[in-house]
Amino acid sequence: MAKNWKKVLLAGVVSLSLVATGFAANEVLRTPDVSAKSASSQAPGQLKKQAESQLDEIIERGYIRVGMTGDYKPFTYLNPETKQYEGYDVDAMKELGKDLGVDVQFVNTTWSTMMKDLQDDKFDIAVGGVTRNTARQKTAYVSQGYISFGKAPLIRAEDKDKYLTIEDINKPSVRIGVNPGGTNEVFVREHLKNANVTVVPNNLDIPHLVADGTYDVMITDTIEAITYAKADSRLYAALTDKPFTNSEKGYMIPRGDFEYASYLEMWIDEMKLQGKFDEIHKKWLE
Repeated sequence: MAKNWKKVLLAGVVSLSLVATGFAANEVLRTPDVSAKSASSQAPGQLKKQAESQLDEIIERGYIRVGMTGDYKPFTYLNPETKQYEGYDVDAMKELGKDLGVDVQFVNTTWSTMMKDLQDDKFDIAVGGVTRNTARQKTAYVSQGYISFGKAPLIRAEDKDKYLTIEDINKPSVRIGVNPGGTNEVFVREHLKNANVTVVPNNLDIPHLVADGTYDVMITDTIEAITYAKADSRLYAALTDKPFTNSEKGYMIPRGDFEYASYLEMWIDEMKLQGKFDEIHKKWLE
């Protein structure tokens, strides 16, 4: 009888232990689930709905806003007679509009205010001879390059053997005209500190001022220098085969928008693959 009593007592203790263990185990297993769910719900991405990509916004509204200066041939030029923008990047942006299925609206900006205007949502993309560099990439997103160039001097044809190096130009006697706020001015301020530098508000004025003798040198992109030298026999695009720098042009959009940036990169790839950039290059640069 005593043995039977002991067996019953032992069985009861074991049963209680199993119930208690199961309860504790259930709580141990359940607690991490609750904590994980709580942490997940508090994650930044869960606190608000993800913002819509600017790409979707452009397509929904039916037009893309393109910021450009209109003063940088052959990439962008605001024709005073027609009041219309024309140039390499104007044609490229029309192709972009076609691909998106939207209209293109050109918005005037300046080199000094371009970055702020982009950040202030005055336009969706900045184009027109925008140089790719890490300084801009810190604040915006600059696409892959679509054309290569370098900084070179635009001078008078009679001086073509006079200005062959940085040292030839970096003298107090050499008068330089440069447009404000862009990479041309950055180059001049960094490399031509001894020269007599004048900032000219309108970039379109500088080539003519070099031609008529007001200034001796305009530091600009090889492409722009060649364009002006072709248009005016008084001018000479020096060192275009061996420019002072080597860079590329790109298109600039607000940073932090993966979908928009990914689309832009693929569009540029397609423009290259399908020969669209080649067609535009022949029209404006050959």
